[in-house]
Formats: sequence, C-alpha cells, structure tokens
Amino acid sequence: MPCRVFHYVPDWFARNKQAIVVAEHFIQIVAITCPYCVCPLAGGAKNGQAGGMSRYRLHEVLVAPARPTAGLGRLAAGIGLIVAGFLMLNLIYYRLLQQLPDWPDILPELFEGTTPRALWIMLGNFLPLLVVLAVVLRMVHERSLRTLLGPRIMLQLDFRRVLRPLVVLFVVVSLLPARGFLDPEPNMGFSNWLVLVPLSLALVLLQVSTEELLFRGYLQSQLAARVNSPLIWMLLPSLLFGALHYDPQTFGPNALMLAIWSVGFGLAAADLTARAGNLGPAIALHLVNNVSAMMITSTQGYWDGLALYVVPFGPQDTEMMRAVLPLEALMVLCCWLTARIAIRR
Repeated sequence: MPCRVFHYVPDWFARNKQAIVVAEHFIQIVAITCPYCVCPLAGGAKNGQAGGMSRYRLHEVLVAPARPTAGLGRLAAGIGLIVAGFLMLNLIYYRLLQQLPDWPDILPELFEGTTPRALWIMLGNFLPLLVVLAVVLRMVHERSLRTLLGPRIMLQLDFRRVLRPLVVLFVVVSLLPARGFLDPEPNMGFSNWLVLVPLSLALVLLQVSTEELLFRGYLQSQLAARVNSPLIWMLLPSLLFGALHYDPQTFGPNALMLAIWSVGFGLAAADLTARAGNLGPAIALHLVNNVSAMMITSTQGYWDGLALYVVPFGPQDTEMMRAVLPLEALMVLCCWLTARIAIRR
C-alpha cells in the first residue's frame, strides 16, 4: 500500500517562507512514523532500533546523528572531557568573579542563594558547561549542539505546545486553597521583582536548556544509538541526574527522597523527548518547573533571591519538606501527563 500521508500536508507549509526547511523536517518525521513509508530516512527506527516501540519512533530523529560515533569508549571519553573541561572553566569563571570589588560580600551569599546577584552568578555558571559540551561534541562525536535539539521547527512548535498548558496548569494550582504551612509570604515587592524578571528568565532558560542538552540530548541519544532498551537510555541519564541532586548537607534526611524525585523528573523529561523527537517539550517542562520554584515561590532562606514569594520553611525543616515532596511528585506527574497530551500526534 503506497504512503498517502503527503496528500494531507497543510496548505500553510507551501506558503511559509521557510517551506523548504519545514518540508525536510516533515518528510523526515513522516519517514519514521508512517508504517507504509519506504523512505530510507526511516532507517533504524523501522528496524526496531532506539527502543523499537511505536511511541518512540520519533526518537530516531535525535538518535540517528549519534550512530556514527556510538561506541561506549567515545561516550566515556566524552563524559570525562566534559567533567574536566567544566571544572577548568568553572575555576576560571570564579577567578574572574573574584576581581569584583564586592566579592567578599558576594561569596557568603552564594552558599544559600538569598540575593539576586548570587543566583544570577550560579545560573550563569551553566554557560561554561554549555561551551564545554559543544566543544566535546565536535571533538569526540563530530556533532553539533543542533543535533541534540532536534529539527528547529518542531522544537519551537512542541516547546510552545507544551509551555502554554503547563503555565495554565501552574496558575490554576496556585489559585487553589493551600494548607496552612504552604501559605506563601511576600519575599519582595512586585515592582522590584518585575525588574529582575528579564535577566532571571534568560538565565533560568540557560540552565534548563543546558541540563536538557546534556542529559536528554547528549547522554540519552548516544546511549540509544548503542542500546535498544529504553530501560538503559532513559534510566541511566535519569539516575545520574538524580545523583547530582543528592545533597545531604542541605536537605539532611530528605536528600534521598529529593534525589528520587529528581530521577522521576528525569524519566518524565526523557519520555517526552523520545516521544517528540526533539527537546522542546522537556525544556518547556523544566523551564516551568524551575521558574515556579526559583522565581515565583521558593523555600525561605534557600535559593529565594529571585522569588516573589516564599513558603515559611526551608530545607532544614525536615518534616515540612517531607510533607511537600509527595505534592511536588504529584505535580510533576500532572505536568508530564499534560505535556503528553499536548504533543500527541
């Protein structure tokens, strides 16, 4: 049976000024998703690679560029170079900051993130990581950052398709009556907060994009190019993501629970990435979550320098945090389901 899906291409594709680029991306996605298409672009996905499940067929768009350099030795070398390169640039980054006249006052603020400049500095530290990732991709895997993102048009479309309903979801949840210990308190005036929004939003976007490029873009695609099982290419990056959020010095007995929450978040982002074939949904999910936690309502005395409101407890309040984390997990579940509906094709 011949493929007839091209008879249903929307008219606006032909009128769009980027019609050629859109058509290329559309054909690539059709080649993977259509069961009757014999186009060679379908490649590995038609042969059961990248998980071999129909719901993850679009993942091949991200996995295909990783196949030529899918050796585990290269991946290990890439991870080692990323760690070493980031440590080196991180040292240079803070050495440059030490030249600031206010550095003696800034340094104590960095430990808790209780001022805007402290959080800006910590979020800006993701730029060196992004640079190192781009360099290592070229050196070790002969790839560019764009290959981790997916087709640009689909990236933008899926980002917007997920962002809009998630913002609505968070607004609705914020309007629900809160339990007493969750009642937020003002952290700064609205006008002062509004002045901070442009730079803060840009830096949070930098942070979440860099993390998604590293975990769901680089690690997930390279592992999927080597191993068919989603149990490997979804779970391993998520476990590493959770391990890096394990902080017993700050969160005490709740550190393990927070790390498990982070693993769950990583799995949600990994699933959305594999379903969409681009990082747009994962970046949107991560952005809404971090903007809500850092810029809207934060915990008191910890990473609250950019927050409009704070809840009247911090990480050191073990019982309070233990009561909140299941609610946070439920919120991630709702966000994941909402995003899945938004990108359903």
